[in-house]
This record gives sequence, structure tokens and C-alpha cells, in this order.
Amino acid sequence: MKLFAQVACGRAGGHLIVILLFLFTPAFIQAQNVAEPRDDRESMVNRDPSQIDQPTPSRLSAQAYMRLTADQEARRLWMADSSATSGGSTPSPGSTNGAYVFPSKHERFKRYLSDTVGPWTLVAVAAAAGIDQWYDHPPEWGQGASGYGKRFASDLGENAIQQTTSYGLSEAFHLDSSFNKSDRSGFGPRLGDALLENVTSRTRTGKRVISGPRLAGFYVGGLVPVLTWFPSRYNYKDGLREGTYALVFGFATNVIQEFILHR
Repeated sequence: MKLFAQVACGRAGGHLIVILLFLFTPAFIQAQNVAEPRDDRESMVNRDPSQIDQPTPSRLSAQAYMRLTADQEARRLWMADSSATSGGSTPSPGSTNGAYVFPSKHERFKRYLSDTVGPWTLVAVAAAAGIDQWYDHPPEWGQGASGYGKRFASDLGENAIQQTTSYGLSEAFHLDSSFNKSDRSGFGPRLGDALLENVTSRTRTGKRVISGPRLAGFYVGGLVPVLTWFPSRYNYKDGLREGTYALVFGFATNVIQEFILHR
């Protein structure tokens, strides 16, 4: 206040007159507006709010105008604070919370380990070995616990080769070839996404492309066991057949993961 008084006294000439005019002229105009007929005021109330002009200093008293300005500034600061709290950005039109995000290197490696030796993988391998045991494939390995153990180890090794091939090629070409649950609703769209996940990969932008890494994984995983630890009567044709079986099995496991498992 002391500083304000010094400034006012030092400029008591024309500036003081300007200040007084600024303070009292709007008040005088406001008093005239109050004296307007009631009909005009009611017509203003009944008008569409979007058609009513925003208040200006000439229509308000100095005190009311200062209060309005302070309220607008407070709202602006509150909105800025809310934006900063929420991360400084607002969602763009059409965006969804389920939008695809390319996984980090750590997440991709974690998924690779899960698909190779994770609990769900071990259950699936055990089931596949049980089917092989049922069909006595290959017959040279016999039956009983010994035969089942050989088949379980063979299927586990085949899956490890398949996953390692797919993971290595995906990393080399900067693709995400792991399974991702659908972000859509409805049985049909979710089923379609689950089936597509078996033969497609995602680029860093989220675009689906035919998955060379996954297809290579299926067939390399089928060929290597047949050409190494299977009985010698098996050849590359049997390996290609095993790769096709793995491809078909992949469609089935994706549907199970989409609709039954919570991963």
C-alpha cells in the first residue's frame, strides 16, 4: 500500500484522471443497464447462451471485471494442472486404452522364456507327448514311462528350437512375434485376431505383417528333431509334416489362450 500511495502521488496528474475514468465509467454504464425495462432482461435470459456476447470491461464494474478475470485465470491454471497430472497429454479422437504397444526388450525376452519353459508350455508339451504316446509315434521308442519320457523330451526340444528360431529372427527384424490377446469385443473378432496371431507379427508401429519368424520356427522346429534324434528312417518330408502339425497346433493354442487362459 505504501508503494502504491507513492506511485499515485507522484503521478497525480493525467494518470489519476484516467484511473478514475476507468473505475467509474463502467459502473455508470452498469447502472444504466440495471435501469433497462424488465422485458429486455427477460429476453436476454431466454436467449441461447451461445448467442450471448461474453462480458467485457465496458459492461461490468471494475470490481466485477477483476473478479471475472481472476476466475478465468483460476480455471486456466486448474486445467493446466490437471493436464500435467494426467501426463501432459489428452487422448486423440478415436484412441482406445487397448491400443497396441510394442513390448520392450525385457518383455520380449520374458515372453520367450515363458513360451519355451513356462508352466503353460510344459502342460502343452505334456499333452502333445501324451498324444504321441497314444499313437505310438515313433514306434521305436516303445510304451510305458520310458517311451513317454522320450516323447516328452523330444517335444520339449522341438518347441525350444521353434521358439528360439522365432525369437531370434524377430529380434533381428525388429518384430513382435509373441501372442497378444485381442483388444476387440465379440466372439468373431476375437477369434479372428487369435488365428491371425499364429501367422503374423507386429512391427514397431503395430502393423500386422506375415510372420516369417513364426513360420520359420514351426518348420525348423519340425525338421531339426527329425534329422537329428529321430530314428534314421525319418527324412525331411517327415520334418515338414511335423512343422505343419505344429502350425495347426499353434492355431488351437492361440484360441485357448484367447478365450480360456488369463495371460
